[in-house]
Amino acid sequence: MSGEKSKRSGEHGESIVEKLFKELLGFPAYRSNLSIPCESQKEHSEIRVNSKSQSHGIDGLIHYNSPLKSEVLEIGYISVKHTQGKYPGSPRTKFKEYFIDLATGLECFQYSDEKKDIEKNTYDVKSTRVTGVLFWLSNSDEDNNSIIAELSKSQLESLSIKFDRLIVVDNSRLQFIHKTVSRVAYLSLGKYSFVYPTTGLNLKANFNENFGGVFPLDFFAYDIIPLRFSMNDRIYFLLSSRENIDEEHLAQIISLSKTFDKLEATSSIFLAFNNYNSFEHDDMIKKVKSRFTDSSFIKLIKVVSLDLDFKNLSNIE
Repeated sequence: MSGEKSKRSGEHGESIVEKLFKELLGFPAYRSNLSIPCESQKEHSEIRVNSKSQSHGIDGLIHYNSPLKSEVLEIGYISVKHTQGKYPGSPRTKFKEYFIDLATGLECFQYSDEKKDIEKNTYDVKSTRVTGVLFWLSNSDEDNNSIIAELSKSQLESLSIKFDRLIVVDNSRLQFIHKTVSRVAYLSLGKYSFVYPTTGLNLKANFNENFGGVFPLDFFAYDIIPLRFSMNDRIYFLLSSRENIDEEHLAQIISLSKTFDKLEATSSIFLAFNNYNSFEHDDMIKKVKSRFTDSSFIKLIKVVSLDLDFKNLSNIE
């Protein structure tokens, strides 16, 4: 029975991530449950838990032309781990196992037919970057705090596994992303886009627009998500932050919002914080706004709650 429950837990986690990519993040062609041969069986068998396996499973696979780096093909190699209860008290041991599983898969993916096929059918790119995204999700309602800081202390350099990069997403980060995007999707009736900041690497004149329907993999590591959406024939811009509101952070977010000057006909700029409370923070917000001399820009700024009060967006006049 425990094996069946573990299998169901894994499938449940994979279903959550697949639905997220397909319905909210702009990847309707998300592919799942793939397998590639292990090209380094001797070396990988010494460090993998399933040491006799001759293949690597891929829970999800996506690709797109990067809106953040000109002429770069981004491939996302997705691994999903789902814990039935709470995260373990000392998560680094289990994380090392998950890390090795994904990292060795990424190493072999470089030689796979799947990668060659994607590259063969992609145009206007000069290089490829493969990103491993490890979703480690817990089914416990108590696991709302991030475990990323603890996992970052893991000593993994000695493994010497070759791959481009790896991003870890836990309950806290996924909840932030889902809460932000799903609420905007609901309020806009699906008329929303992700806004792509200028990175210094996406400045080509013939490059993509400044916003689009694809959620870049880089955003999984961001503490701020920029979105553009429409309601009642008006265009709005949202910067959603994982950090709690305070004077310094608010001033930084307002300054950041001013750098997004290529959006079309923005009616209001919303800055969303999870802990915003009108009674507690409105005077502080006025104080911070008074530091900015561009009054026409400051009039566009409205602070909202990422949680319950976010529904007030539907009452825009």
